[in-house]
Amino acid sequence: MLGLLHTIFNFLVRHKAAFIFTSVLGAYLAPFIILRQNAHFTINDNLDWITAWTVLVNSGKTFDLTGTVSQMLGELPRSCLPSGFNIITWLYLILPPFRAYLVNMLLVHSTAFIGMFLLLRHYVISDQRQAWLAWAGAASFATIPFYTVYGLSIAGQPLLFYAMLNAFNAKKMTIPAIIIIIFSLYSSLPLVGVFILAALGLAALYDYWRTRQNRPKFWGAIALLAGAYCITEVWLIYNAFFSEGFVSSREEINRVLLGQSRDWPGVQALIMENFINGQYHAVSLHRYILFIAVPLALVLGWRQKRECKLIVLLLALALCLSVFYGLRYSELFMTTVAGISFFNTFQIQRFHWLHPLLWYTIFALSLTVIANIRYIGRLLAALILVLQLGYLFGNNIEYQLVIKEQTGVSVMENAWLYENISYGEFFADSLLKQVDHYIGQPKQEYRVASIGLYPAITQYNGFYTLDGRLNIYPLEYKHAFRQIMAKELDKNPFWQRYFDNWGITCYLFPAELEYYQVRRSYQLKLTSMELDIAAFKKLGGQYILSAAEITNYRENGLDFLQRFTEPWSPWEIYLYQAR
Repeated sequence: MLGLLHTIFNFLVRHKAAFIFTSVLGAYLAPFIILRQNAHFTINDNLDWITAWTVLVNSGKTFDLTGTVSQMLGELPRSCLPSGFNIITWLYLILPPFRAYLVNMLLVHSTAFIGMFLLLRHYVISDQRQAWLAWAGAASFATIPFYTVYGLSIAGQPLLFYAMLNAFNAKKMTIPAIIIIIFSLYSSLPLVGVFILAALGLAALYDYWRTRQNRPKFWGAIALLAGAYCITEVWLIYNAFFSEGFVSSREEINRVLLGQSRDWPGVQALIMENFINGQYHAVSLHRYILFIAVPLALVLGWRQKRECKLIVLLLALALCLSVFYGLRYSELFMTTVAGISFFNTFQIQRFHWLHPLLWYTIFALSLTVIANIRYIGRLLAALILVLQLGYLFGNNIEYQLVIKEQTGVSVMENAWLYENISYGEFFADSLLKQVDHYIGQPKQEYRVASIGLYPAITQYNGFYTLDGRLNIYPLEYKHAFRQIMAKELDKNPFWQRYFDNWGITCYLFPAELEYYQVRRSYQLKLTSMELDIAAFKKLGGQYILSAAEITNYRENGLDFLQRFTEPWSPWEIYLYQAR
């Protein structure tokens, strides 16, 4: 036993940096593992998206190219749902929904840690005396609050670029090829893949122009990534080029009418906002990196030419991405391309999804420079690292809730994204079971729609819904669904503009509502709602689950059936049936 303890002790001494920073990542993820469904997660663009996978898996058509799925948005074409060749899809195939969500989260953060360590250790930190900073940089990057529903789209970029640099340097390709294929299976082509391929292609062309050297392994690696995406995203490609069955709802996206365009002062403000604070889908929480670590590195460590030159180069690249992001929303650009479907529907500014990788590479380089400053360098680097990790932990919702409860202070960068609603409270399975038991019919035999509740809640609990949220669905269905609430949209210009010119969110929007969801504590009543129940029934609708009481339900052709509530639930559900 003493011999074993001695061996373990010696191992920890030799690999203390690995142990310390792996423990940091473990501490970051521990609350979610311990609390499980009592843990808190972002709802918007996160929990309200995961039913795309649960609906797909429940349909039994995960690997079908054609056909329809009937659990959401009417008879939805299968090709509108996620790829069957995606690791997140496979997790939902083999695990219950929450376990799939949690395992995906652990995989995403762990891959971010491993990938950033490999990238920093082999290609960024050249000073072997500061090798511990590769672990520190990896822990910092891995504790970003990623949107894990995007898989490795952001978190896996360091690992992918590690593989690409191996190919660039003509190293053995077995492991890099595996990494590239895994990345294509665990990320999104439209969200980030297109932009990574464009960046790699530009880098390859620039390298050839500068050196006139052929790098067949590098070009082959880029081709492998593109080819792998053609397989993993076959449903998306089928929709874009081969499907003749429907016109996409995205054809009506109009960003000018949505109010997204900016005048020149607005563009400048957007550029600076993106450069300083980032964008919440690609959150990087780099404020202290930009304003503390970088200036100290450039001022105090200017003699370290390689590192300082790389910092300046990557800063310039980060700024260029922010400039492109801002110009994408300029009035000149938006009015010029207003009639071009591609530029309205495809978000070409998403090169800024490379920002987290850039900022944490800059951070590691800055710490390397600072750590080499005579006498105080390592201490100063450690203090800055602790500051950044503390900031990242403060943006972990579970730690933030504790901090706020104890001190009343909020340190979250994007606090508006989070609500004090746990995973279990959000999906409210026991409350929805009461509704199911009361209706007493097989769920596939009727259709429901929600008011003041995310349709993801009913879909997650197995209900077949007329409403839903997807990046793409038939435009014809959007128009038919709109008829149900046409009078309500006429009374509320905000909802009318949002639904007609965005349409990804196919929800019922009563004019009296100011938000997607209605908690029980709001005690809200809808007194003048006007729905077209004939249009509702034409789509197959039978029941409406409303989080707000509808006082004029009779005038809307509805019968009130029952109110459902539980002490722990933030929701209160009023069940109505179409006459």
